[in-house]
Amino acid sequence: MSVSSVTPTVVTPTVNSSSTAASAQSITTLTQQDFMNLFVAQMQYQNPLDPMSDSDMATQLAQLNTVNALTTMNNTLNEMMTNQASQNNLQATSLIGKTIEATGNSLSIQNGVVSNGAYQLSQPGNVTIQISDSSGNLVRQINAGSQDTSMQSIGWDGKNQQGVTLPDGTYTFQVSATDQSGNAVSATTYLLGTVNGVSFQNGAAVYQVGGNNINFSDILAISN
Repeated sequence: MSVSSVTPTVVTPTVNSSSTAASAQSITTLTQQDFMNLFVAQMQYQNPLDPMSDSDMATQLAQLNTVNALTTMNNTLNEMMTNQASQNNLQATSLIGKTIEATGNSLSIQNGVVSNGAYQLSQPGNVTIQISDSSGNLVRQINAGSQDTSMQSIGWDGKNQQGVTLPDGTYTFQVSATDQSGNAVSATTYLLGTVNGVSFQNGAAVYQVGGNNINFSDILAISN
């Protein structure tokens, strides 16, 4: 009895081309369920005269387990990041009410209360301090006289050159100094004040000190 050649019948699933195209555009990554659906479809429509070998099946199952492990790891990392962000937020709010020293040259007047600033010379010199409003207009000049290299307070009383109390707002100060020969002496300026609020911008804490916003990276010292 002769055996005639058999041509296997391959079943081609009917697919709506328009919906498939739309799905292809919207899906950018494969999930674990997508991987399993592809694996089952491959088993269902494989050539019965040339089935998948045991080694190939084992390889694909191993890949499925890898996808599952990576998904679990990703979920765990996301939970850790969320917990860390919450902890950082709690630590940030703990600075409210603390007095800080930060780099900067900002001053403020809020409800008549004047914030403080400080400076430190690189070498002894004769100091002049200029205070400007938010528009850059000079409102006060203080001749602080001869100062050494220790940290010095601005000591501004919130008044202009004529002795008139200035309105609430944000101000800046500039420190210039010269030595005995008239050569310029560099000065580092600092903002001093109490943290009265905190906000978060792009996940980073920003502290409100008077009317100024201070980044955590600019804070040099914290005290009660």
